[in-house]
Amino acid sequence: MRFVFILMLLLALTAGAARAAGRDTTLRTRDGSPLCGFYFFTHWWEPWRSDDARALADLKEQKAMGCNVIFLDSEWSQMIDRDWLWLDRGHRLAKEAGLEILPWLSLKEWIDLGGENRVRLVKEMYGVDLKTGIDYDGTPNRIIPYDPATIEAGYRYCVDYLERYLSGGAILHVKDGSKLKPVVAITVELEWSGSNDEETNKRFRKYLKDKYSYTSRLNKAWGTKLGSIDEVELMDPKLFDIEGCSAGTAKLTRAVEDQIAFRAKVQNDALAEIKRRLKIKYPDLLIATELPHEMFTDHPAERSYRIKGAATPETTLHADITVLRCTGLLTKKTEDALIKWQKDTGQRLVITYRTYKGCEKAITEGGDTDYFRIGEQAARIGDGFGFYSWNEMVDTHIAAEPDIEHPYGKFEIFTPAESAAWKALAAQQIRNYRSIAR
Repeated sequence: MRFVFILMLLLALTAGAARAAGRDTTLRTRDGSPLCGFYFFTHWWEPWRSDDARALADLKEQKAMGCNVIFLDSEWSQMIDRDWLWLDRGHRLAKEAGLEILPWLSLKEWIDLGGENRVRLVKEMYGVDLKTGIDYDGTPNRIIPYDPATIEAGYRYCVDYLERYLSGGAILHVKDGSKLKPVVAITVELEWSGSNDEETNKRFRKYLKDKYSYTSRLNKAWGTKLGSIDEVELMDPKLFDIEGCSAGTAKLTRAVEDQIAFRAKVQNDALAEIKRRLKIKYPDLLIATELPHEMFTDHPAERSYRIKGAATPETTLHADITVLRCTGLLTKKTEDALIKWQKDTGQRLVITYRTYKGCEKAITEGGDTDYFRIGEQAARIGDGFGFYSWNEMVDTHIAAEPDIEHPYGKFEIFTPAESAAWKALAAQQIRNYRSIAR
């Protein structure tokens, strides 16, 4: 116990020294407390979807654990379901529980606007014609992030949301000097696999020409024998073996890296344009985004999202704040890279951790787990702390199955006792985080 006390004291002193040196970038909410929360789903699963009392009880439990924010799906596709009903409900319940909302306003950069019926509805609402991309074989895939119509519709929905909730809702506000500034995330789970339409290929070829100037230089870098850069197509599987690159078996990996970098730039530039327009109307607005993995690792999840979806650190450059959905305690190498990233970009990072089943056994059965150290790590290298998730019932979560005989998920199935143990672990780490980040 004495060792633990001394360790916590040293960590607190270290954090205090950093603040005294002017390096405290901790995100603080209205009451000055450091940002901390759960991904929470008010309208995806039963009983939370239909039972206000159950959702409110869980939110109040999170508040009692030391949380002050929930990360909440608030996409256009959620809004059109019964005309704002679910989003209004989320704000009402969050306010009653004393929590604020960091809203995700789109999924994978407006992929939720796609589909024939939704494209038609977007046309009716915002007067724009969304364009759908195509795979290499010509099959339609999803709407294109850089399309001016996508940017216009996305911007208009962000404004609709802010106008509805900025003054009377529960939108997250963080302290920035003497000001309280609102925060929204234009998207959650950055991802774009690309499109093989002619306009996208034209843009990709220009990107390559700007980088290499001559076909000969590209061929040397890629190990190819192309007659012209104008032969390159973004989704050509002979040039870009995405699956093989993910598995570590692909040739032409330099070509794949260039393709990833282009897709990342397209995403970031489109989101930056929406941010630019929003800042004209809301000068104090801060923009957040989310990577569904940690940066700077070679974890399988990071490789998959980075290679297939171009969800890279560079994709987040438009954002003031990035939420990282981490796969566990980060290595020292990753810590150092994140600290450098913050220094180089000025970006603030909210470090959240996946709530894998099994970690709770350290509470129920004794022993050790890396998760005993996540609160301290988030306080040391991040600017906020959280968990993925409370009740994403088909992914990592800590809520008990409402009906254990008919569970939602196949891999993460919690009994009430197991759920209580994970909540105890989370509460412990929240206390650790807050004791250092205070």
